Amino acid sequence: MSLVATLLVASVLAAPQGAYRPTGPRIVVTLESGRSFTITTDPKASPKTVAYIQELCASKFYDRQRIHRSEPWVVQWGAPASKDKPLDSDAVRSGGSGKQLPFEESLVDYKRGVVGVASTGLQVGGDSQLFILRKDTERLWRSYAVVGLVTEGMDVVDGMRVGTRIRTMRVVR
Repeated sequence: MSLVATLLVASVLAAPQGAYRPTGPRIVVTLESGRSFTITTDPKASPKTVAYIQELCASKFYDRQRIHRSEPWVVQWGAPASKDKPLDSDAVRSGGSGKQLPFEESLVDYKRGVVGVASTGLQVGGDSQLFILRKDTERLWRSYAVVGLVTEGMDVVDGMRVGTRIRTMRVVR
């Protein structure tokens, strides 16, 4: 390959992608405090995962769950045991709906506001536990299925702490 061709390929690969703008159904998460945020889903990136999360919302699976992980770069929830068990228990840290989803690789950059499905390891399908990135975290790229992006209320996500309770989580069309 010539030097010119090599430089052309390198410039295309290094070019910044457009902003991530999923267009799927929205999920409104309302906290016990009354504050809420909106996740715009991305069924194109992870169709089976997004469909399952929407089913869980419709069944009220996430209602009354608590946030069990809150770090400067991420917040996480999705274990039904968090409703009444100690948040540092195994039932909360590794709990879920009981359904193992297939891993769906997403080519989305792991930037602030991206919502993904937590799992037991890199490129392993998850279950019901969701995380939201509070900071850009490129090391996760292509390692977890992407559900979508927080498109409203990122300030609410930033204020969530361990123990924050979710009142409801509903799909709105």
